[in-house]
Amino acid sequence: MSPKGTPPITTDSSPSTPLDVAPRYLAGASSRTSPIARAVLAYDWRQDYNSELGQTFVSSPDHRFRIGMGQLDPGAWWRITAAREPLGPPQWMAGFSKDTPEEFVTAVTESLHVPLPQTDWTGEAHPALKEGTFDGDAVLDALVAAGWRNLGEPHGVRRVESPDYLARAELRRGANHLDLMGNCALAVYVGPEEAGDPYWQALFTADTPAMVTDAFVGALVDPAPLRRDGEWMDEHLLAHLGYTLTEDGLVPVAPAYTDEDLTRATAQSLSTLLAAADGHLTMGEVLDELEDQPLPSTEAGPGPHTTWGQLPPEQQQLAAMLTLDLVTDSARYSHRLLGLDDDATGLVWEDLTRGRVPAVPFEDLRFTNEDLYAAAGTIAAHMIATTDDPSGILEGFHGEPIASRANEDTTQRFWDEHPDYVTQPAYDEICRRFTAVHDVAADLFAPGMPRPPALVAAAPAYLAGPGHTTASTPAVPLLAAGWNVVEIRSGAVYLSPCGRIRTTALHTAGGTNWSTAYTDRSTGDQLWHFTADERTPAEITTAVHAALAATQATAPADLRCPALSGGLEPLAEGGWFMDTVPGHIVWTAPDGEMASVSRTTSASALAEGANPNWVISGGDLRPGGQRWYIEMADRVPRPLLTAVAAALTSTEPVARLARQISHEHRVYLDIVPRDRRAVAPTGNRTAAARRRPLDGKAATADGPVPAEASRTQLPAPRRRTPRRRTPRRRTP
Repeated sequence: MSPKGTPPITTDSSPSTPLDVAPRYLAGASSRTSPIARAVLAYDWRQDYNSELGQTFVSSPDHRFRIGMGQLDPGAWWRITAAREPLGPPQWMAGFSKDTPEEFVTAVTESLHVPLPQTDWTGEAHPALKEGTFDGDAVLDALVAAGWRNLGEPHGVRRVESPDYLARAELRRGANHLDLMGNCALAVYVGPEEAGDPYWQALFTADTPAMVTDAFVGALVDPAPLRRDGEWMDEHLLAHLGYTLTEDGLVPVAPAYTDEDLTRATAQSLSTLLAAADGHLTMGEVLDELEDQPLPSTEAGPGPHTTWGQLPPEQQQLAAMLTLDLVTDSARYSHRLLGLDDDATGLVWEDLTRGRVPAVPFEDLRFTNEDLYAAAGTIAAHMIATTDDPSGILEGFHGEPIASRANEDTTQRFWDEHPDYVTQPAYDEICRRFTAVHDVAADLFAPGMPRPPALVAAAPAYLAGPGHTTASTPAVPLLAAGWNVVEIRSGAVYLSPCGRIRTTALHTAGGTNWSTAYTDRSTGDQLWHFTADERTPAEITTAVHAALAATQATAPADLRCPALSGGLEPLAEGGWFMDTVPGHIVWTAPDGEMASVSRTTSASALAEGANPNWVISGGDLRPGGQRWYIEMADRVPRPLLTAVAAALTSTEPVARLARQISHEHRVYLDIVPRDRRAVAPTGNRTAAARRRPLDGKAATADGPVPAEASRTQLPAPRRRTPRRRTPRRRTP
């Protein structure tokens, strides 16, 4: 009987407490039945009692079969022998220890009487005396068919074990045909293996006929319970049945674990597996599993569907990476597949750094978020199906507390503090439930689950991170304008057609740094420079390069003139604040000061070595926060300054991989799943903050900014109360 359940107790008017015991091998001995008495009374066998040895013997009328009780060897309190000749040497023997249920011994003795009256009991024709009928493998196969586990055959001994780990049978090849107590051919032991001596045992020599062993196995695995007086049972057997004996009689004891404990342990094992998806599978294994799976987004179209294996290699690599992200993230809510209603925790795959992210432009992607969800369901099911090592599944909770006993005042609160016969059945059930989740693994990514989109559209751009195409996207406007490119060891150099402008891309482990310098060809002096670090969003760098390429092509003289005034009008239109810090120009974004544009103008500060350049930064501006920097010379031309300002205030969402968006910035961002269509501007509080009315009051829920107000002339910059602070800047 499983430790998680207890059998019902039936009481009557008698002082005893009867129990119906199943499995039967936990019933122990009983004083109500006697194989010897039945043989004597029912079959007229002869009985002899040796008072000196305390032994009783009964023999068949022809003295070929003999049953002994009270043998000197405690391992064979009951001994059955059979001889081909009356009073001759034994042909086979069977022994049973004292606590063997008498019903099992009786089943064996009664099997010897089945042929009556057809059998001639005065000769050797009895079927139990025929040679060559022993089949130990058939005995163990019958136990396996009844639910016992086959443990294999190490060192020539085949072993099987009961489902509750409390009984086992062993078959020894080549055993001496009359060796009963040393190394008998077939043995059944009942009791925890780690306990040492069994509760009881049954032993059979090599020539024991199949009719005898079949009778024993039939009695052993019969599902009908055996009736016992609980108050006379062994305390160990009672404990396995879920009871303890007190002064008040039998009392049920709390089970070591409950059904919910099993469910929670299964959920923890599943979560542990999915959270380790990155280490469990390689990219190649993911792609092999997905190769022939069609993309759901292509199945509804008029043309043939597309499989993952038909995508370009870089898109396959990116899809495999994002699929593993989704599988890893599903660990936080995988318990819902098992009926648990706990809230999901936060994302577990934020800020992942697995390998290089293929720089595939979003407009070229041929898969969607829904395609990735379907792929993640396939991979999750594959991981469950290929995890066939129970020790690996159970590693995650083996030393964990049992949930239902976490608050009990007991020394056994942890799974690994219980003996094997208690925990092993639990482990088997957990593995069974774990394996069954395979059939519903795809539900982890069904609508209604807290599945995060891997492909998103986010706004504002200055908080969305650099993106995964920073190595190539910012160069697109330059190449389109006919600029020349020269590959260098760590990046590339782009040269303008006029030869005065040089843009360098330097690739690092963290991204790509971009720097542009304008040189006066007549003097060789550098007139201005522009630098963007590797964290700068690609859209902002691209906007500057687009303005640079367009101005160089249409009005190259404008690139020689510094922006002595103006250029920041988009900031005022976007609702940015201008701080009146003496000697400094400081513009701050309206969404919690997550971006700023600043420049030192104080003559005294400049005289002391302060940096006069423009410093544009975005992100978490607090010490230690994730932020990016752009630095532009104080003589930078107006088109570039305006391009930066316009990019900072743009409300157009930008495409991103969710894995690359900083956790610190999520609260300030509008993030929505990205589909293949162009994403429209979102309308949350951040976008509203950038669409401030001209009278200096923020728009409220009472109504939007009047349309006519947005068409008036450029307003004066909004100013806030001066604060004593020094603007953040970075020296070159």
